[in-house]
Amino acid sequence: MQNERKGMEMDFIDRAIQNGLHISGKTELDSQTWEEFEKKSAGKKVLLFGAGACADFYFMRYKEKAVLNGVIDNDCKKHGFYADDFISEAFYIKDRRIKITGSSFLGQYHAGEAVVLISSTKFYKEISEQLESLGILDYFVLLIMEANERKSKGWPYLESADDSLKKTIFAEECCRRHPVEKKKVFFRAYGDYTDHGKYITEALVKIRKDLDIVWALDDMTTEVPEGVRKVNKGNWKKFIYEMETAGMWVLDLAVPSYVVKREGQIYLQTKHWASITLKKFYLDASTFEEVPELVENWKRDGKMIDHVITGSDFDEESCRRGFGFQGEVLPCGSPRSDAMFHEEENRKKVYGHYKIDGKIKTLLYAPTYRFDKKKGKSFHSAKEVELDFGQIKKALEERFLGEWNILLRLHPSVAQACKNMEKPDFVIDVSDYKDSQELASAADIMISDFSSIMFEPAFVKKPVFLFATDIQDYIANEYDLLIKYEELPFAAAESNEELAWNIRNFNKEAYVEQVGQFLEGYGVHEDGHASERVAEYISKTIGE
Repeated sequence: MQNERKGMEMDFIDRAIQNGLHISGKTELDSQTWEEFEKKSAGKKVLLFGAGACADFYFMRYKEKAVLNGVIDNDCKKHGFYADDFISEAFYIKDRRIKITGSSFLGQYHAGEAVVLISSTKFYKEISEQLESLGILDYFVLLIMEANERKSKGWPYLESADDSLKKTIFAEECCRRHPVEKKKVFFRAYGDYTDHGKYITEALVKIRKDLDIVWALDDMTTEVPEGVRKVNKGNWKKFIYEMETAGMWVLDLAVPSYVVKREGQIYLQTKHWASITLKKFYLDASTFEEVPELVENWKRDGKMIDHVITGSDFDEESCRRGFGFQGEVLPCGSPRSDAMFHEEENRKKVYGHYKIDGKIKTLLYAPTYRFDKKKGKSFHSAKEVELDFGQIKKALEERFLGEWNILLRLHPSVAQACKNMEKPDFVIDVSDYKDSQELASAADIMISDFSSIMFEPAFVKKPVFLFATDIQDYIANEYDLLIKYEELPFAAAESNEELAWNIRNFNKEAYVEQVGQFLEGYGVHEDGHASERVAEYISKTIGE
């Protein structure tokens, strides 16, 4: 058996079998076969229980012959969406538009009318008990049937192709079968519906109602403007289809290696920072040299990009180096930074979300991640929060008066580190809030360390302070800086005592003058209308 399987990729069924998940301990379950399932389901309704990745296997096995009369899932976030929103292999199946429901859907069937196929490899025991409690005994477990199939044949029923190759083949198939749709605009961001893409979208829907705007999301319950379609990032077939058929891409990440850029498609790279950034990035960063595949990926991307959206001469120069980009930039400004010019609106939104009294002032503390010293520079870790919340709150109240809350915002890649952190009542964890620009706009003051979000409150002259106990170590071992730390227009501290002193001795007039000179020197002129300019460009380029 080992020789027969040599060279085959291990798939999720193999991994589940390797971990012993295919053994239920119930004789009648452990002997189930696909032949028995086909015989039992003939002439009956087939209901799929589980809309996760494992459901793909049912459609991979039966392809267009797959029968599907209902999809059930215990995850309420999937309810109301369609089968092909989450199940990649349902893409070409005629019944893919069946809506996903909860287990109450089973109540409409009498005994013997339907057969349930459980697709979950981890929770099929719990699901089988759930079905039995509802009086449903005709159910089959996909994992067990496939394990028995492979055991009888001595090798996997389906040879699992390398994921990247499989996706490349499908992308090429999309290119052959489906034309580019000029009025389709595809958005993808580092987070979900956030960053520059969010603000461009909201400006675009105001001036064009005839465009097919598609957002790739992890969380399909994310609210988007009316008329914007959502595609699940995890559903790779729909993701590739939407991207390959879109006339324009608006991205802040690299194009996946398996996606083909077609003639007539336009690629706008927004990046996920503002008009000025502190750290070198991508091809300009020495840290990238340690990961050759990332270097090649961004070199490929730089050749595909048609335009980079920039907000200053400094921004253009750093983007040309970082992206390896030689094309035309769009000097429209920083769309996401438009939020800074809508403080009252964003304050109501953020304060309402966290139920903060409108009379309370807020400090946003937004430190960035550090590289994981054990795993390497491709992995992020959260630095221990060393801010003395009590001491800093006292300094804020002495200098700026009033009552203060501190909003703690860790970088999205390490946000989970906040969950078990002990914090005083006046410290609010906002790490799970999707739009960091709304937070920066709502807060009265910001403290950061090396995150480039530090510049955005400064666009509207809000006070910004820097606090990092590892300045020299960071510069030596983390990122190369584009701007010398000591040349930033913000008071920097390496201890809580120094930070508290900087806050107490803050001089607003001197700060405003210093920030103004700094931004002028780097050619930054944000005015709150960048997203409108990008939207106008997109509209004009697409045409009527």
